[in-house]
Amino acid sequence: AIKYLATNRPDLVLLDYEMPVINGGEVLKKLRENPATKDIPVVFLTGVSNRSTIQEVLAMNPQGYLLKPIDSENLFKVIMDVLGKK
Repeated sequence: AIKYLATNRPDLVLLDYEMPVINGGEVLKKLRENPATKDIPVVFLTGVSNRSTIQEVLAMNPQGYLLKPIDSENLFKVIMDVLGKK
């Protein structure tokens, strides 16, 4: 996904924290370190709700951290807010 994002720029990345190989925090760190991906908006959509993980992720300044389950109306609102479309 990181290689793909370096050459294919999406408007937004919805990122889970718990993933195989590396966690979402590491993915965000790699995205922010790469000049080609550092400005892609990232919103976490995850079931990880422990305080230390949330604080760690929020310190990296994602555009949002949403807990599952989330209803589609709220998810859509956050996405539109991040994209600047009201």
